[in-house]
Amino acid sequence: MQCLISAFVLILVGVSYIFVVNAIIIPGNGVLQPGLHYQRYRQNEYKKYRPYYQWWYYWLRDTVNDRHFAIAYGTTLCYKTDVKSCVYDGAAVSFSVVDNKQNYRMQKYEFYDRNRFIVNGTFNFKILSNTNETLFEILPLNDDKFQIRGHMKKENVNNVWIHEGCPKDIEIEWDLTLTRIYGWYAQDIFEGPDRFLEGVIMWNTYSHTAEVEGKLTIKGDDVIIKKDAGFRAYGDSNWGELMPSSPPKQKPSAKYAWGWYYVNIPSDDKFQELSIIAGTGLSYMDAILRTMDGRFCDIRLDGKTHIELRVMEVWDMSFESCNDGKVHRFDVERSNWVNFTDSFGNATIPLRQLVTLESDSYLITMDFNAVANNFNRLLFTFIDYVFSDFEGLGVSIDLLIIEKTTGKTLRNETLKSGGVEYGYLFDITVPPLPK
Repeated sequence: MQCLISAFVLILVGVSYIFVVNAIIIPGNGVLQPGLHYQRYRQNEYKKYRPYYQWWYYWLRDTVNDRHFAIAYGTTLCYKTDVKSCVYDGAAVSFSVVDNKQNYRMQKYEFYDRNRFIVNGTFNFKILSNTNETLFEILPLNDDKFQIRGHMKKENVNNVWIHEGCPKDIEIEWDLTLTRIYGWYAQDIFEGPDRFLEGVIMWNTYSHTAEVEGKLTIKGDDVIIKKDAGFRAYGDSNWGELMPSSPPKQKPSAKYAWGWYYVNIPSDDKFQELSIIAGTGLSYMDAILRTMDGRFCDIRLDGKTHIELRVMEVWDMSFESCNDGKVHRFDVERSNWVNFTDSFGNATIPLRQLVTLESDSYLITMDFNAVANNFNRLLFTFIDYVFSDFEGLGVSIDLLIIEKTTGKTLRNETLKSGGVEYGYLFDITVPPLPK
């Protein structure tokens, strides 16, 4: 029945839009500088009988030292739903480091019972200890400012699920404040249909460039984060009832993957700051909709020049929107495949990913060329499986931006601070959750 509803709704949507060439126009544009409402915790808006996940992710970049810190808070809920096997049910926090100068990587995950997390207001997310002490928190201060705090304590070593490149009982503490420069939410128009239909993964880049200040303490060593152009932060969130996956009874395939592509050029004059965030994902939906290919991108050439591209392909139809004419190209080419081996097993990942973006007025290429040591394998648990997300931070990127109307080259430079991901359901071996 749900498959029939999916098809019927999609047909209604298709015939109600305006056909332009071979594309169907998506009405409106995404949401610039989205307010707190768009970052909210949404579990109670989705189907009670279906599993649900949501996480908030932050990347802190020390540009001078080519040092990167990533923090994720999240929930994965499947208990008393319609799935036969529920292994991962609770709340998790991860902290990871990629230090390209020192050739050092580490990551640590802690997992807590679902009764240990609460969400107040829009997304004041907290994980509490057994004595109700706040261990981890996201505290929204206003639409543009967020405080993230956490303390991985020695006495909570029994909550440690995974540790790589660090002792299991290493103490890590952070208290950071992000002040947004740019943010964008592409999928507002899809929220209602997504809740009603399949619950495919949603993505909100509500703070893809931010100033950041505060302190990190790792094993007693302080890292002071200053509110200047030498430090920047990125923040986004994901939620849904489905992770990107292959069709049923088909072995997980690299075809059904997601990608994440980011570049930022800081400036002392924030009005001159450049930031580009793009994401792609291909996933099986159901027997009627089959596969869905989504691509979203926000381009901020400076404080006044904004281009956005949204593409959703299903069946043989392409739904598109662009605030600069039409989407001429939104392509990703992956190459230089290598075997990546860690404690979770083997995986084949692309070290090079070439992103081409083209609207009426601009042609942009982002050529990401990573090395294996740029990557950590981030792990996202759901139901009874673990999704592998290979995240490269501080990746070399050749950025080219051409203004087509004048033929002028606006940017042609190589940067060492790109962010890139490649993720899908790799075969993986992980330890059991802490009891």
